[in-house]
Amino acid sequence: LHATCLTGFITLGYDTVGYGYGASNAHGVPKIQAGIGALAQQRDLPYVVDNAWGTPFIGSDPRKIGADVMLYSMDKVTGAPISGLIIGKENPMVNVRHAAGVHSERFGNPSSHGKAAYSFSDPGKMTLAALVHVLRCLRDTPERYTSVIDKTYDIALEEIAHYSDSFQKGFTISRSYNLGGVEINYEKSWESGAFGIPIFTYEDRIAKVQVIAHIMDTMGVHLIQAEDGNILLSAGLGTLDRDGNLNEKKHAVCRKGFVCRFIPRR
Repeated sequence: LHATCLTGFITLGYDTVGYGYGASNAHGVPKIQAGIGALAQQRDLPYVVDNAWGTPFIGSDPRKIGADVMLYSMDKVTGAPISGLIIGKENPMVNVRHAAGVHSERFGNPSSHGKAAYSFSDPGKMTLAALVHVLRCLRDTPERYTSVIDKTYDIALEEIAHYSDSFQKGFTISRSYNLGGVEINYEKSWESGAFGIPIFTYEDRIAKVQVIAHIMDTMGVHLIQAEDGNILLSAGLGTLDRDGNLNEKKHAVCRKGFVCRFIPRR
């Protein structure tokens, strides 16, 4: 009805059940993302993917999705300093760079929107250098990241196996290189009238009534995300050694910190 007013499409770039992207095609790409990419191409409109909680190179591939532009918040998952990254096809990126006030740079260059890139000593320059270093690590040694996620996934499966079959059916466990961890989705724990694990929202966390988070804080375990029936397990905060390898013993404590509070073991 309003096709003439349509200027483009935008979606989140995540790839797990908790974000509604459980159904994937043969390439492992969420069907809804690939479908919107095809629709955008059909109508010759840009498709922008907000992948703020995503990881370049090892995560969602904008080419397989059919995206024109993908955005990242590099400090969320990759361990980079506070910085952003926008990648995309040449034509839309020209408009992005102009909108960001970067007119004189050649496309593809990092920028700090000021003199930092060209100064001898400036925090912005250090940020750019660290961002480029992280991107090189993701490109050249992706196994440093993926191996930690693989081990986290194995740990999650090992823990869930200790619990009753009825509770296991209530969980969907997804490994995501894009999100940098393992999602435990427990929405199905409420199926068929069963009493499931409490589901809290983002607003509950802000209002300080997120009971799961309070329990884990008391246990000394920091929960990175537990909202809308979705738990994200990721490494860090004492579970990695100085070389970036996973300390499986410490990570197992974090795993038990969530699961043991709510699920009776066999």
